[in-house]
Formats: sequence, structure tokens, C-alpha cells
Amino acid sequence: MRVLFPLLITGLFLFETPLLSGELSYTHFEKTQETSSVTVKGGGLLHTKLLSTADEQKIEPAFLNLTQQLEDLARSHKTTIAKIAKLNLYLNTEAPSELDELRALVLSHWEDGKAPALTLIPSRLPDGNRLAADAVIAISEPTRETAALSPADGFASLERDIIYVSGRAASGELAPATAQTMVQIFETLAHLELRPQDIVQVKAFIQPVDQWKLVEKEIIDSFDGNPPPIVYAEWTSGSRATEIEVIASAPDRVKDKGPISYFTPPEDKKSPVYSRVATIHSDEVIFFSGHHSSGSEDEAAALFAQLKRTAMATGTNLRHFAKATYYVTTPEASASLNAVRPGHYDPERPPAASKVMIRSLGEGDTQLLIDMIAAPVGQ
Repeated sequence: MRVLFPLLITGLFLFETPLLSGELSYTHFEKTQETSSVTVKGGGLLHTKLLSTADEQKIEPAFLNLTQQLEDLARSHKTTIAKIAKLNLYLNTEAPSELDELRALVLSHWEDGKAPALTLIPSRLPDGNRLAADAVIAISEPTRETAALSPADGFASLERDIIYVSGRAASGELAPATAQTMVQIFETLAHLELRPQDIVQVKAFIQPVDQWKLVEKEIIDSFDGNPPPIVYAEWTSGSRATEIEVIASAPDRVKDKGPISYFTPPEDKKSPVYSRVATIHSDEVIFFSGHHSSGSEDEAAALFAQLKRTAMATGTNLRHFAKATYYVTTPEASASLNAVRPGHYDPERPPAASKVMIRSLGEGDTQLLIDMIAAPVGQ
């Protein structure tokens, strides 16, 4: 298995840190300072919109521009960039050297051992931008006032039920497909007595990505002009114009569910490899860095074995995964993933998921990227 993290397959160790509300704990890949996962305990979670750099073409100034935007948004919600638990970076490149440069900038920007869980995604971006990001930032003491600040830029959830809804993709041209997909998502949430106002982030994978304004209009209209943060990324699926997933938050209405529960509406066919909805009830949420491999079935199996080791090091397992995003670059990698997943998930509790076909992962034989969010075991 070839990966973008050095020494990924050799093991992990855990930074033991007593967690207070809104505090972070880190695990790392062995003998490196690269973060394998970040656990957030209590407090609020600020989910951002897609932040981008319009003018910068060189990676370092674009990255510094982006981190300043993140710092400004964090400060407005009475937190800091040091509390970023999860960072998704989208770079308009297919060059491994540029992805390596960006990864090194992340490591140098944060205190040693305390970088966010990181996923790097090569992607064309809206308006031809060079670099973009979305993030999840911990807030120690969220209030109704900070939650209401600029909700379209970053939505601060106060409740500890975090709801992950699998990607949906209605058929048709881009604009009507977007509108119908949002209807389907709202119908799914209604089964859980949730409203559109409970959504804290919308992520739309679209093709072509330069038509993102059509998607934005339909999403904004679906929220009657008051949308939560929206993230756009490119995908290259041949069968649908867009796939959309959402994150919501709400008070825990039903107790004694354990740290996580799973739900598929009665009108949807139940799948052994993904749930339509997964809800984290735990006081802790675990964000994984992206894990990579080539597209063969053997390498996909090895990648899941690595995910199990990462999960064990951070206090969870595959039966407590809430959200999976799979990025694949070839039909062969997609088929390998489909072949391997059933052997690793409990069919009664697979994570919510989206599978996204993209152009490249920046390495010649890297064809599969897995991004995970989980609840801890036994809380």
C-alpha cells in the first residue's frame, strides 16, 4: 500500500490528554507529528462554509490568506484557529510536490503535535480559485449569541446530537436536480423530527464545478434565503449532476441510545454498507485524517485494516463510525471499495456515507481516499 503519510502502516500512539469541555486530544502516526485523529469533548462545533483565496496562485501566500480567514471566523465565535479539529483543504493541482508543500505548511502553522485532522483533496474549485478549505472548530463555551453570528459563514451547533446524512443525488439537470435533492434531504430529516433550520452545513459535489452558482441559488432558495454554510467540491460522476450531504445538530430527544445510532427511512432500501443517517449522541466526536491507498482490492483491504488500527488508538472501532466520505479516481478503485466494505462493517450499523469520483489524488497509484468521523466506544 502506498500512502501519502509517512510510516502510516507501522503503528500509532495516543497523546493522553485530560479533556475539558471544548478541548482537543490528538493521536499521531508513529514517529511523526502528523495527526491521525482529533477528539473533541463537549462544547460547540463550528462548521464553516467553503473559504477560498481568489487571487493568490503560489501555495504559501494562498495558505496564509486562508488561515487568516479561518482565524477571523474563529475569533468571531470566541475561539481560535488552534481549536480546529478537522481541516479539509482543496487544492487545484494534481502535482504531488504541491500537495506535499501544503501538508508541510499545515504542520508548521500549528503547535507541534497539535495540527488538525487533515484531508487534502485535489479539486477544481469555484471561480478557478487555487486553494479552499472548510473546517470544524471547537468552541469551549458556546452561547446563543455566538451561534447566531454570520450563520452562512460558520454555524456553531450547541447541541451534542450531531446528525450526519448520507449524500443524495436526484436525477436531472443541475439546477432541478439540486432542488429535488434538497427536498429528499429535508424529507429524511423530517423522519427524525428535524427541520431545515437544524442543518449546520451543506456539502455539494457538483459537475461541472464552474456551475456552482446554479447550485448555490437552489440551495439558498430551499432555505428561504437563510442557508447554513455551504461547501462546494468537484466530482466527475457520469450519472448525476450533483450529490449533496448535510450535517445537522439537535438536542438528544431519546436517551439510552448509546454513543451512536443509525437510521434509514422506510422508503429507502436498507444497505449493509451505509446508513442514510448516523447520529452521534456522545459527548465526544472523533475526526480522522484522510487515509490513502492504491485502487486494488488487496490495498483497499489493507487500508481498512489501517483504519481499524487508527480507530483503536483513539478509542473507537468500525462499529462506531458515523460518517465516511470515499474519494475514488477510477472505476477499479470504486469496485475494490465495494468488494471490501461488506467484510468490515456491521450490516446493522454502517456509517452514513458519500462516494465521490474525482480526477486525481495527486499520486500515480493513489486511487482511494477515505475520510471518517466517529463516536467513541462505550460513552
